[in-house]
Amino acid sequence: MKKKLLFVTQYLHTGGIEKSLLTLLSHLDYRQYEVDLLLFDHSGMLYKMIPPQVNILPPLFETFSTSFFRAAPELIKSGKYNILIGKLLAAGLSKFTPGIGTGIRWEVYRRILPRQPKYYDVAISYIDFFCNYYITEKVNADRKIVYNHMDYTYSKKNGWPCPRLERKSFSSSDYIVTVAESSKKSLEQHFPEYSHKMRVIQNWVASNTVRSMAREEEINGVIRKIQKIKIVTVARLVDEKGVFFALEACKILVDHGIDLKWFLIGKGPLYRELEKRISEFSIEDHFILLGEKDNPYPYMKLCDIYVQPSKTEAHCVAVEEAMALCRPIVVTNIPAFQGQVQHMENGLIVESNPSGIAEGIKGLIESRKLRGRLTMNLKRTSGRHGEQLSKFYRLIEG
Repeated sequence: MKKKLLFVTQYLHTGGIEKSLLTLLSHLDYRQYEVDLLLFDHSGMLYKMIPPQVNILPPLFETFSTSFFRAAPELIKSGKYNILIGKLLAAGLSKFTPGIGTGIRWEVYRRILPRQPKYYDVAISYIDFFCNYYITEKVNADRKIVYNHMDYTYSKKNGWPCPRLERKSFSSSDYIVTVAESSKKSLEQHFPEYSHKMRVIQNWVASNTVRSMAREEEINGVIRKIQKIKIVTVARLVDEKGVFFALEACKILVDHGIDLKWFLIGKGPLYRELEKRISEFSIEDHFILLGEKDNPYPYMKLCDIYVQPSKTEAHCVAVEEAMALCRPIVVTNIPAFQGQVQHMENGLIVESNPSGIAEGIKGLIESRKLRGRLTMNLKRTSGRHGEQLSKFYRLIEG
């Protein structure tokens, strides 16, 4: 008899967590498992990539990722006043520091979100915060697994989590999955009483799928015509992803006479501010915002250098994708990247500031030999993450 699994996440935008989940779902053995997927809402470019064997449940919270003012007319029209009130209260609570706001918002949501009627062998919350709280309070299952995709110390310093709710969800779960050793150590510092539940399963990518999608000829033809040095970054446009570091590093390189085009792929709340600063720096021809792309891989494949300027990460999927495409990589010196990239072997780890990033890029531009060595080393280490699926199976099989 097949085991019944439930996966819960918020939505399927083009973030690393979402891509990692889809990779996992695409590799499960559906002869052994019956899989339900519960999304808070059915938004996001990656929604169409859910494997056909997965049973998609009705959305838990329509318009979850939509602002109150955009969602209100539809909710009024459909008579879903409880969700409307929840979103109104959530919007009003945005003035609180995020950690306090997270706690109060959940107190609102937990009263209007339904319990799941079905009983599962294993329930997996694949993203932090509300999904973790939901499966530990609203789902019946023999085993519950919650994921932690952040550096908890960095997140706590910036006021995002609600430690009271984290502790409650950890207490009610059987396993806590972190995606990097550095993230596990950070979590253990704050919740040592649950260290025996913590396991590390890295985010991973389907390398063959990434390489296949990177062959899209129409995009490739446009990129090949660009004669300048091509740099690519894929990231959500938020401060913790270091997008302003990238912008300022580009300005430094242009001021040093380097002719380049730096493509930033992604969407987020800092888009307009980035546009403004690009104009102020007069680098419109060098730093290009491409917005969200459901297929960023042709850009990544044909770039000269891939850069991830993050201030914090757990285990960065975009870096794994760049590695799958064997691109020379520059990353910032944060704990997650120290476990993901080997300096001068498969990438460069540089100081976490615009000058350090610019210096690393300049070194790669000036050394074709170094770029070639990094590329060759990456080609030798492809397919190195097959063990992550085995780790997941061990957790759900006990």
